[in-house]
Amino acid sequence: MVLLTKRDVHFIQALPINGIYTLIIFLSREICLNVGKLGQQKFPKGYYTYTGSALGKEASNLKRRVSRHLQKEKRNFWHIDFLLANENATITAVVAAQTNRKLECTLNRYIKREGEAKILMKGFGASDCRQSCGSHLLYFGEENIESKIVTFYSRRFGSKPLIVRFG
Repeated sequence: MVLLTKRDVHFIQALPINGIYTLIIFLSREICLNVGKLGQQKFPKGYYTYTGSALGKEASNLKRRVSRHLQKEKRNFWHIDFLLANENATITAVVAAQTNRKLECTLNRYIKREGEAKILMKGFGASDCRQSCGSHLLYFGEENIESKIVTFYSRRFGSKPLIVRFG
């Protein structure tokens, strides 16, 4: 379970109601996990991004979605839940932008191309993807990708995104 500071809660509350987000995740060591229907998967140590959107009301809005991602103890429903529940996985930052359009595939492909990311697991977080992303979980090795993700958001959305840092 993640204990959020008052500062963390304040920043989560500052997130837009609807929008797109990218989790920046650091995995402190290599692990193997059973990821639902994807089966047993190996995750190398390093930095990952996971891009999604939350365009709903109340329980499915962006603030609630990010808060859920931060919880270690929860029912594993989405692929990302299996990774984030692991004790070696830490969300170091969330980058977000307000939008009412489902743009996570477009942004995910942009991050992959511009950040020279690798897809390690085909289909991860992309079960409902209609744009051939391959995966919504991208791997960057040992490089902390946060500043690049902020730049990518600025280029795509024309303004500085909201950044929530943890730890």
